[in-house]
Amino acid sequence: MNVKMITLIMLAAAPLPAEEMLIDLPTALRLADRQNSALALQVERLNRADLEVDAAWYQWIPTLRFGQGYAWQDGALQDTRGDVTIVERNARYTGFGAGAIGSGLPARPGLSINLNLAHAIYEPLAAKQQRRAVTAASQAVRLSVTLAVTEAYYELVRAAWAQALSKEAAAHAKQLADVTAGFAESGEGLRADAERGVVEMLLQEQRAELASEHLETAAVKLGRLLRIDDVQLRPAEQVIRPLTLIERELPLQKLVDEALAQRPEFQQSRAAIAAQQARLKQEKYGPFIPHVEVGYSDGNFGGGLGTSNQFDDNRRDMYGMFYWQWDHLGFGSHARKRRQRSRILEAKIHEQQLRSDVVAEVKTAYYEFNGSARRLTIAKRAIDSARRAFDLSNERIYENQGLPLEALQSMKALAEAETLYLDIAAKYNLAQFRLRAATGRIDQRDAGSGAAQPFAE
Repeated sequence: MNVKMITLIMLAAAPLPAEEMLIDLPTALRLADRQNSALALQVERLNRADLEVDAAWYQWIPTLRFGQGYAWQDGALQDTRGDVTIVERNARYTGFGAGAIGSGLPARPGLSINLNLAHAIYEPLAAKQQRRAVTAASQAVRLSVTLAVTEAYYELVRAAWAQALSKEAAAHAKQLADVTAGFAESGEGLRADAERGVVEMLLQEQRAELASEHLETAAVKLGRLLRIDDVQLRPAEQVIRPLTLIERELPLQKLVDEALAQRPEFQQSRAAIAAQQARLKQEKYGPFIPHVEVGYSDGNFGGGLGTSNQFDDNRRDMYGMFYWQWDHLGFGSHARKRRQRSRILEAKIHEQQLRSDVVAEVKTAYYEFNGSARRLTIAKRAIDSARRAFDLSNERIYENQGLPLEALQSMKALAEAETLYLDIAAKYNLAQFRLRAATGRIDQRDAGSGAAQPFAE
């Protein structure tokens, strides 16, 4: 087998490169809304909560039974006076109910209600509050997923821009290395400068490779949130444009108050506590609320001596009762009340911690937002100065008026300034999204161009 054949086989066996897909933030959020697993799970939990509410109310609906039965007895039987006789008899029942033998009521009445009134009263209330808790939890998950997708998208944009900057820096480093090498060969420069230029070129190439690796991992992270694994995601935006989603003049306390009023986690906590309180009332008042049983049957009954039916006619049976029940002499109910009080206390402790966490989230995002806004202007000025210095240094080298070391320092300063601006711009935008999420009012409209204004320097 010749070399060409081996090469063709290897090319045919090699996996095809994944198709690239350009994506912007609104598209990413729409895909997450349809495909994110966490959101899909919350939809199912909400559906299940609806079923629990329906099931709690179904207790009030009677049970229907239709059936038939046959019984045969042969031997000693005792009557109500205590006399024992030897008999052989049979009984047959067919109709609305089942299991009627002799003078006894049908074992399975045709229409029946066996109702624990305390359970029937309080379980629908608890189920309704639980559904509210699940609804609020779904809103909280949607908020979290929206923020996670936004952060992943901005990380992808940042990685793409960092890759472009690193490639540009590597190109500048190669250009400088070629110039210093030419100067060294012609005797107009030092060989040490040429070697230093080669080192810087290799370092910049290494940074470019790392930037490419980071771009791929950022694409995988976003794809995992969107459940997209068959394409290479690439950002539609080429740069990170600083946006203004929040007024910088807003006082911190106003944002904190807004978060405490709007975050769905608090609605979830309050609904969960209300559900536990409904079950506590059920345990407190349940022993004093009666159980109710009602049954009605209508069928055809036949029977007689031996195995032959000597009588056959219609019969109707009805019964009703109510009673009170203390489980384990009331100790069982007492234990359940203590358990419910413990659950309520646990939920209240969780809500207190939630309040501290939300306040901390708002403050952290607020300080990041204002701090990055101030640093963004400084970083922009640094880029402008670094680019002018780099251009001037290159002109001096080509005119034999400057040293390669000066250009090397200018190039490194430019790369550092551009990277710094990239980081601050990403942090500035993300801090605003985090602040809006912390106050409970982030949505897909924030990602659209119409909801954001350019950053004013």
